[in-house]
Amino acid sequence: MPKNMFLAKAALKAKAALFTVSTAALLLVATSAGDQARAAFVAAICNDAACTGGNDFFVTDNGAGDSIPLLGGINFTVSAFGYILAVNTSQSKPLIGSAAVPQLDLTYSATSTTGGGGSIFLYASDTDFIASSSGFHLTLGGTNSGNSGTVTGSAWGGNSNTTLDFANLLGSVGPFSGASFSGAANGLLNAVVNPYSLTIGLAITRSTAGTTTGDLNFSAVPGPVMGAGLPGLILACGGLLVLARRRRMAAI
Repeated sequence: MPKNMFLAKAALKAKAALFTVSTAALLLVATSAGDQARAAFVAAICNDAACTGGNDFFVTDNGAGDSIPLLGGINFTVSAFGYILAVNTSQSKPLIGSAAVPQLDLTYSATSTTGGGGSIFLYASDTDFIASSSGFHLTLGGTNSGNSGTVTGSAWGGNSNTTLDFANLLGSVGPFSGASFSGAANGLLNAVVNPYSLTIGLAITRSTAGTTTGDLNFSAVPGPVMGAGLPGLILACGGLLVLARRRRMAAI
């Protein structure tokens, strides 16, 4: 075989191999991009609890309307549903918490017009948390100017990886109606899918003009580390007693 022909065939094989590797790499990038596209952190302000009224407001992390450039933080405001100013500032991973130890936070403010604004609903919802069983702590605090209105905070999730899934209620605090208020609830998160989504939300109702403001937080509580606390102390003492007994037996 002539030398030039041999070199030409070798070059052709190298190009074919390079094309195969490049195609596989592009496919991997496209698949990864698709996975990232399915991940979502969204905040919402709605006029109904299910956010199905058709004129609700949704803002995704770093999307149109989001005034926070950091990943895991969303801030936006609207004037709607009888409220001249409604503010939703939501936080999730990686800004706070993580996929394995979830945390969601929603700082809110709703200012109603004369005669009250009726009901308004604010939400923060994120996906791709890692399935596990853990306790959680749900806290809600804030103020109602004019001692008017009620506020209820709730958390949902663990049974799908879809944002704003209200099928599985994890816990609620409220309704609170005082000029200032705070409350907390503890519960157990038993996720049935992996990964899963979590949603926290507020139902705010005002009957007079004024502002309702505060913060809602959902935090996973990791299980106790084996050997920590009172159980660990009991096990350690038992182990020392067994060791002492063995030494006495050996000395006899």
